[in-house]
Amino acid sequence: MTRRRILIINDKKGFTLTEIIVVIVVVGLLGALAIAKYVSFALNAEHASVDSVIGSLRSALNLYSAQQIVNMQPITAHNPFDDLSVKPPNYAGAFADVDLSNCPAGDWAFQSGDPGLNGNWAVVCYRPNATLAQTFGWGGVQWIILVVDPVQDANGVTVGLSLDYYQPAQW
Repeated sequence: MTRRRILIINDKKGFTLTEIIVVIVVVGLLGALAIAKYVSFALNAEHASVDSVIGSLRSALNLYSAQQIVNMQPITAHNPFDDLSVKPPNYAGAFADVDLSNCPAGDWAFQSGDPGLNGNWAVVCYRPNATLAQTFGWGGVQWIILVVDPVQDANGVTVGLSLDYYQPAQW
């Protein structure tokens, strides 16, 4: 008499509900970490971009001042974007009064000043995409404001231009 072996094959196919829940939780956690990292990278990238443009504007003002001195011409406060050979792609333009309608988030603008609106306040403006820890607020929106100021020697003669924060910006 021969004995037959009977193989029992486990016919389970698919995943259990517990396995699916574990996979969903792990994927969700990884997604949350990725989003947090992306937001951090985006903030760091915007900060670096803003610092780069400010550095370019300061350099351009220094070159302009040196050129004016060499040519024995007066140094006057003006739109520093005009001194750049290539303007940033997110430069909205120069306006008598910069506001939400002409400077969207992530853009630069120059406010030439309108005595009736802003007391002839000529400034460089940047409207950040990110929420900053500290900066100038106007109209419920954060702005980075930089003032083009004359630098004078002991005799009161303008020898250069500076680009200084109106109010410190903290990222």
